[in-house]
Amino acid sequence: MKLHHLACAIAFGGAMLISSQSYAGSGSFSTLSYNIAGTPTAYNGWDNTHTQIISCYVKPFDIVNVQEDFLWHAALYDTCDNHPYRTPTSGTAGIGDGLNTMSSFWFDDLDRVTWTNRADSDALTPKGFSLIRVRLAEGTYLDVYNLHAQSGTSSTDLTDSVSDVNQIVSYIEANSAGNAVLVYGDTNTRYTRVGQNIWEFLHRGFSDAWIQTIRGGSVPAVGSGDLVCGPTQTARPDCEIVDKVLWRGNGYLSLQAKAYVDHQDAVDSSGTQLSDHHPIEVDWTYATAASFALSDQFGGPHGTSYNDSSALPSTPVVKQLTIQTGNRVDHVEIALSNGYVFSHGGTGGTTQTLTLGNGEVLSSVNLCIDQYQGHTRVFSINFATSAGRHLSGGATTASCTTYTAPAGWQIAGFHGRSGDEVDKLGVVYAPVNTGTVPARQPQRLINRSSSLCMDVNGGTMADGTAVIQWSCNGGVNQTWSYDDQTGMIRSMADPHYCLDNNGTYGDGAQLIIWTCTGNNNQRFKYDASAGTIAVRSYPTEVIGMNGTSLGNQLLTATASGAAAQTWTLAQ
Repeated sequence: MKLHHLACAIAFGGAMLISSQSYAGSGSFSTLSYNIAGTPTAYNGWDNTHTQIISCYVKPFDIVNVQEDFLWHAALYDTCDNHPYRTPTSGTAGIGDGLNTMSSFWFDDLDRVTWTNRADSDALTPKGFSLIRVRLAEGTYLDVYNLHAQSGTSSTDLTDSVSDVNQIVSYIEANSAGNAVLVYGDTNTRYTRVGQNIWEFLHRGFSDAWIQTIRGGSVPAVGSGDLVCGPTQTARPDCEIVDKVLWRGNGYLSLQAKAYVDHQDAVDSSGTQLSDHHPIEVDWTYATAASFALSDQFGGPHGTSYNDSSALPSTPVVKQLTIQTGNRVDHVEIALSNGYVFSHGGTGGTTQTLTLGNGEVLSSVNLCIDQYQGHTRVFSINFATSAGRHLSGGATTASCTTYTAPAGWQIAGFHGRSGDEVDKLGVVYAPVNTGTVPARQPQRLINRSSSLCMDVNGGTMADGTAVIQWSCNGGVNQTWSYDDQTGMIRSMADPHYCLDNNGTYGDGAQLIIWTCTGNNNQRFKYDASAGTIAVRSYPTEVIGMNGTSLGNQLLTATASGAAAQTWTLAQ
């Protein structure tokens, strides 16, 4: 069996060494989702004949996600397909998840996750989802998820289906924070089916390709009855299938589904369909924001992904750079002139800080990587400024690269992966701002009904601390900064932390603070006229009072127009 190993395109499991300074402005690609029924049944003739035909069928598409790729994986990869980048199989039925991706674009950061709750026939093989990070162009990355959810409509099946959706959206929030995301595969769900929750994706800012391109944005109502396709299955508004394609952008990379095709032509010589699912094609265009540009990333596939590009204000001015280093790079941090902080890595190492002068910007960074305990880490870092000053630390190695801001641009943030150290690092470039950017003034959020303030409970600045209602007392833990561009509300007691809906998109979400990640959990929309603070991706949910008692944790609820759901931003 022929396998295209990713190692040939990767330096130490993570970075492609590309020196060009050309940044993608726009482009296009195609995707195909196909449950190929790679199990022995009378439907496929009990052999690999259909899989061999499928191997040729999928060739023209740029990123192909297949499900149920079990017994005849070799036929899929070897017969006809020639995609240069392909995931290695996780094994046959009973061992592997049946999920594989074939891509015209280089990718890394492959991860496979098994569903937590599995029952009945779905427990016979480890169904779940996979993630790859696809490089569309220099610095332009797209997180692509492939999934095969559990089937059935019994009460147990529906419980497991709900668990599947909750598991993958929680994983996305934790591991694709700030990234553009594309999710497609066999969801075994319907928007109309009572007891399922595929709409959770929509509440988190995702769009569905069928809903947008075929139904004009109209989401089928839960309980309205299955939109059954009948004997001829086509891409039409009254025909909902379980193979779904969902996406969201991240402010830097935007995607648009231009065409949605439910293919009828995947048949053998007798006209028999090759699988019990049709292949679903979506054609895409993409564009990147003119206000930022990203370098590639350098390092390894460990730690958790981060991406500052989705959380930076429109005109960032870097005032301070901090690094923590020892034998390797433990931590990097940028502080902007408005007080916002972007911080990644652990707590170890020796701290060094460089405060930039007026008009001075970060112009380049040199990185070196190596192996530590089987993981690729960033071992050394050396920043240079436009004034010729440097801030450096760590231990240099033989594998290094330099990212240099284009003329008229500056390094204003980071993207990559980190845990207790920095595993992978790329930089976010922004145009040099020659004007004056005033410091962000701390403000209070005061409820118009109760006159109580939004308060970080006890002033404890830590992930998960409750945000409560309390008498306004001038405490710093009652000061916030709202950025209308990103929708993020930072605590000015410690701008590492943002207001967060705790991952709940519905009535009763308990508000907390959490390290600012740029995730949808942390994006709100303040309407100064109406006084409402809505969840940006689910604007029917707004922040309101929780009773009248001091210390009650603030909640979200369906917007009702009540005064208890209105707020004023005040100095």
